[in-house]
Amino acid sequence: MNRTLLALCAALTVIGGSTAIASPAKHHVVKHVASKATKAQKIIDVWTCPINMDHVTAKDQAGKPQVIGHFRVHFCCGSCPPVWAKLSPKQKLAKAEAAYKMDLKSKKAASSKKK
Repeated sequence: MNRTLLALCAALTVIGGSTAIASPAKHHVVKHVASKATKAQKIIDVWTCPINMDHVTAKDQAGKPQVIGHFRVHFCCGSCPPVWAKLSPKQKLAKAEAAYKMDLKSKKAASSKKK
């Protein structure tokens, strides 16, 4: 009976030890995932109107800039914000990305003219 009890204790010790080694502490995993989720992207100002694709300056922008994703879009005239408001979030993001690409092209063209 003593041998059986000793064998049972030894088996439980081995199983308990291997379980502790095999599974890492869960709080470390949660902290790692949470730190990735909290990294915010920088907001990018887009100076091409996402509706008309016209260049916008700070002096002549219309209405309040709107933030979608990590873009802050500026509008060229008063009729663009109501059109923007009717779009779905997916459509807004697509238009903001297209306007940002247009913004980059115009900046590249302006920098190449300076050279």
